[in-house]
Amino acid sequence: MITAFYMIIAFLIYIFFTYIYIKRIINQYINEELKIISGLKNKEKLDKLPDNIKTEYTETLEKIIKQENELNNSIDEIKEYRKELDVTYSTLVSKSSQLEYTNSLLEKRVRNLSNLNHISRVALSMFNIEKIVDTLADAYFVLTATTRISIYLWEGERLVNKKIKGSIDYTESLSYPMYLLEKFTNEDYSKIYYDLSRKITILNDEKVIITPLKVKERQLGVIFLVQNKDQILEINSEMISALGIQASIAIDNAISYAELLEKERISQELELASSIQKQILPKGFERIKGMDIATHFSPAKEIGGDYYDLSLKNNNLSVTIADVSGKGVPAAFLMSLSRSMLKTINYVSDYSPAEELNLFNKIVYPDITEDMFITVMNTEYNLDTSLFTYSSAGHNPLVIYKKENDTIELYGTKGVAIGFIEDYNYKENSFEVKNGDIIVFYTDGIIESENKNRELFGIERLLDVVYENKNLSAKELKEKILEAIKNFRKEYEQTDDITFVILKSIK
Repeated sequence: MITAFYMIIAFLIYIFFTYIYIKRIINQYINEELKIISGLKNKEKLDKLPDNIKTEYTETLEKIIKQENELNNSIDEIKEYRKELDVTYSTLVSKSSQLEYTNSLLEKRVRNLSNLNHISRVALSMFNIEKIVDTLADAYFVLTATTRISIYLWEGERLVNKKIKGSIDYTESLSYPMYLLEKFTNEDYSKIYYDLSRKITILNDEKVIITPLKVKERQLGVIFLVQNKDQILEINSEMISALGIQASIAIDNAISYAELLEKERISQELELASSIQKQILPKGFERIKGMDIATHFSPAKEIGGDYYDLSLKNNNLSVTIADVSGKGVPAAFLMSLSRSMLKTINYVSDYSPAEELNLFNKIVYPDITEDMFITVMNTEYNLDTSLFTYSSAGHNPLVIYKKENDTIELYGTKGVAIGFIEDYNYKENSFEVKNGDIIVFYTDGIIESENKNRELFGIERLLDVVYENKNLSAKELKEKILEAIKNFRKEYEQTDDITFVILKSIK
């Protein structure tokens, strides 16, 4: 029993010391582990380690250091990547804002373009300038940041204010001589517009925008827009410019249309005047008691300043041909007046051709301008005596073919054109007309006909045509003269009235 007890005590003591030993070993092992873990944690090299552990520790430590370096590198890369992501994000945000702004501008431009297209169609469909100006003024207010507007247009020599919208304190018109305007350059017009803009009163935060109106080199006017300075943006400027172009085109079209209507009206009136002028030419004088007669009148324009007249009174045949200086309406007006006066003088008096010219000159002289005059060949043929009397007021001499001598000559008298000298006594001569003789009255339009080389038909060609066709009738001779002029001139345009009268004695 005691032995068993001592054995148990011995066993317990053994157990205790074994426990103590094992615990010491465990503590030592734990300490070694803690040392190894601490060394690995602090990345320290440990020399006092068992060989079998030292090799593994060194390898593990190297791996840890390597992985840590790799991790640090990865962290650095991640940080750089993060920075790049931040920059990219900021850029995307900025781009997104710019895109939104650009998109907003594009939408506004599209709207403006649509509005501009509508206004353009409306303005171009109008031909009344006042309505066009009203429409454009409203358009500037709606489509641009305009608070006040003033529109000026050129009307001949004057720059006239046609429209204001808003409070504009200066609306006076400007005037320049036409000869000066014809010399103006674009810079001169720009200076006029700039000086005019400075007469418009504006506030400190406002600015006047000058928009000239012109098509090619044709100056139409100017638009002054008063805007706040902070509203003068690029898209606003684009719309102002675009509206200015459309305004110029619309106004130019309206002016051209008005000019076209005026030309059509004048053309219609000229056609009527031409018809009247041809109707008042004498008729029924193709043949009178032994005299074969042919006439021709073709004005260079719708109406002309040439005229001829034939009248029969007391067995006397009066033949007159005249040429008023100039062409067109003024010449035709003076021609009509001259014809009426001479016809009246011939009708109410028994004056000779020279005496008729004396009286005609006295009547016309006070009213005729310095730049106008009338040349006249005034004649009278006595059907009973065959005496032909003629007097010239600065007109071309007559072409006379004498069959008896087979000669062709020029017959005229000295005398100034009507309207040059107030009290002038015209001279006259006479000769007897015999069978086969030819008398040709004519104006400058024949002898001054030009070809493409600017050569003149001339008096010699006229003499040759008359002489070569002396045996033809008056009508046939007329056709030969016209044919000769046509062949000479070819396609070159007629520059002057062509008028002539042919008398041929056929006793």
